[in-house]
Amino acid sequence: MSLLSNFFGQIIYYIYSVVHNYGITIIIFTLLVKLLLLPLNLKSTESMRETQKLADVTAYFQKKYKNNPEKLNQVTMQLYQVYHVNPLGGCLPLLIQLPIIYGLFGALRNPTQFIFTHGDASVASQPFLWLPNLSNPDPYYIIPILCVVFTFLTSKYTNSVTPQTGDEQSRSTQNIMLYMMPLMIGFFALSLPSGVGIYWVVQNIFTFIQQFFILHKPVEPITVEEAEKELEKYNKEKREEIRVTREMGTTRRNEMMGIENEPKKKKKKTSSVKMTPASGKKVTRKTITKIPQRKD
Repeated sequence: MSLLSNFFGQIIYYIYSVVHNYGITIIIFTLLVKLLLLPLNLKSTESMRETQKLADVTAYFQKKYKNNPEKLNQVTMQLYQVYHVNPLGGCLPLLIQLPIIYGLFGALRNPTQFIFTHGDASVASQPFLWLPNLSNPDPYYIIPILCVVFTFLTSKYTNSVTPQTGDEQSRSTQNIMLYMMPLMIGFFALSLPSGVGIYWVVQNIFTFIQQFFILHKPVEPITVEEAEKELEKYNKEKREEIRVTREMGTTRRNEMMGIENEPKKKKKKTSSVKMTPASGKKVTRKTITKIPQRKD
């Protein structure tokens, strides 16, 4: 992580050389990071909305195949492929953001090593707003409280406009994490430098505004009937692809073995001639071949 800390430290130092305020520098750096990650976040949010459209359909199949997990997984994956949904799309921004937090934490915790390597390191200890020293934890516990509040508001709003998926146990776990995660972040913020806390609060405010403008528009859910038709069409196309692939494989195998590929001949259907006599009853005329008798 030292490479990331060095990289972020150079960016922070460049911003500080322009604004000459350490607290504002951290805020500007946070906004730049969020803007750079905005396309990825938008894609993740769009994937979340697509998943939201399938909420009723997913719940229907979970109930239908509750005793057949293998079939449920198969149908779920087919749904995702039909409607182009990436179930892991919402995790990617978080995974990318974790190294940023670690790198930023290292840079802000050791500003003399990563940020002000050729300047006045006392800048990292300057006050900002109510904070007497950005390199130390908030003595008034305001930053940890803000971390808890804005993390909870962002998660609560996102969960309120997106349906919870999974079984009852999964939904229960999601509800527990809704309250536990903000408390954990607030607990860590008690011992983190105030600069890291500022980064977390600002990025949560940015995320809340972003989610509000993207998720406040309702999505039109996909009905179960429509999903079943699409699944039937999808499976039919897959079966046709398998049939064509097998025929192509047979053709290639025959060519390699020097066997001529002949088109399949259709079987002729034998039909009997039906005659209708004057009585109106249908009589089937049968052709009887007589065996000639041997003449002595």
